[in-house]
This record gives sequence, structure tokens and C-alpha cells, in this order.
Amino acid sequence: MLFDHQRLDRRQCLQRAAALVGALALGPQIGWAETTRGFDQIAASTASLTEQNRQRGLWVLEVQLKPMRLVWVDMPTADGKTKREQIWYLAYRAANRPLVRPAGDDTEPVNELDPVPQKPLFIPELTLITYDNPAEQKPLQVLRDVVLPPAVTAINLRESHRPGEPVLKDTVSVIQPVPDPAENDADAQWIYGVATWRGVDPNTDFFKVVLDGFTNGYEVRDQNGQKQMWRKVLVQEFARPGDRFDPNQAEFGFNDKPRWEFQPAAQ
Repeated sequence: MLFDHQRLDRRQCLQRAAALVGALALGPQIGWAETTRGFDQIAASTASLTEQNRQRGLWVLEVQLKPMRLVWVDMPTADGKTKREQIWYLAYRAANRPLVRPAGDDTEPVNELDPVPQKPLFIPELTLITYDNPAEQKPLQVLRDVVLPPAVTAINLRESHRPGEPVLKDTVSVIQPVPDPAENDADAQWIYGVATWRGVDPNTDFFKVVLDGFTNGYEVRDQNGQKQMWRKVLVQEFARPGDRFDPNQAEFGFNDKPRWEFQPAAQ
């Protein structure tokens, strides 16, 4: 026999479960498609008037990030066996937004270029850089993202398990023409991707990710009499005051907001 308080607890649990099921069922009706889906760190699509005047055809994607996370994956080895590895990954989505010019501005871009024969391509490249001192950011590891199909499969099982949830693509599969600009989320052609890294030092406390390819913005600077191209990239810093013997993805945190900046292009 159940006592009154036991009946009450059971009734409350059933009511809460029913409410949760109802909320999930109504998800699409209450705007699930317009929610952030966990991509809560947002870098707006912005460019100065100088940038827009200097470069015709400039595009800058709005980028939304999930926190850095890790997953354990059985990765194949050269001898045909598998080895369990800790893979770090960063899930993102991006949309092309119209670049806003100040009201009343009637200036035209300086560089007159021939029409582009086809749409530009979105070709992302994400680099993870570790360091000990956030003030100096002296690099300890510089790791380019690598395509790891077993890891991407495991990541999608975790991140895209809801019905209708977009699939996260690796940095090769995600290559595509840059979508047309759209002001509203509902009209945007979202790009969903994930970058993966292996071999990150488990003692890492501070690091940043440089996201290249999310804009075609550039500028030419004079470096000691030599012309050098600088590309516009997005930089997001992270902090991870964790324990290498008890790694937990909850330890990862954004360290300030993402920022657009110019960095020397690779030679």
C-alpha cells in the first residue's frame, strides 16, 4: 500500500513527465526551428564601412558556436586495430547576413572587379592554439582540425539525436557555395559543421580557436616595405581549469566574446 505522500510524489512525477512529453511534442509549434539549438555564442556578421568600400563582393557570415566538447572514440590504427582516443570538437552553424551600410551613405567600393563567374565557396579551416598565459598567449600547440569520420559519427549521435536535427559535417564535407544573404533565421540557409582535433595536451587550461574561411575579407598591409595580405578571421578564446585524470566537457567555457580580427595570410 502507498502512503499519501508516496501517492503525491508519484502523481507529481507522472504530471511532470506528461508535461515534458507535451512540450516536446509541441516543440515545432512553439518555434523549435528558430531556437538556438545550443549554439549560444554568437559572432555577428559585421564589416566596417572602410572594409565594404575597399572590397566589392565582401561577405561575412554570422557564426554561432556551441561550447568546446570532447568525445572518446575508437580510432583505427595502422596495424588494423583500434585505439581509444580523446577527441576535442567544436560544433558551429553559420548564416550569410546582408552587410548594413550607414543610412545616407552613397559611396562606392574603391576596387572595381570583374563579375565573379560563380558563387564563392565556403571553405573553413579551424586552428586550435593552446597556451599557459592568457595575457601573453605564447603558443604551446598549434593544431589544425583534421577529418575524423568515426569521431564525426559519434558526435552526431550525441549532438543531432532529435528527429529533424541537422547533421554536423566535417570541414571537407561542409564545403559549399556561400548561401545568399538572409536577414531572418527562417529564411537563412544554415551551414552546420564540426571541427575535430586529436592529440590536444590534456593539461591544457587555456586555448583559442581561429576560424578562417567564414569571410572573404582581407586587407593589404605594408610590412617593412613589402606588401602582405592579411585575412579577416574569427577568434574565440576558451578556458578549461580541469583535471587531466577526470576530463569533463562541462569544464570548457568561453573566455569572453568572439572577435573578428585580421591576421597574416599563410605564405
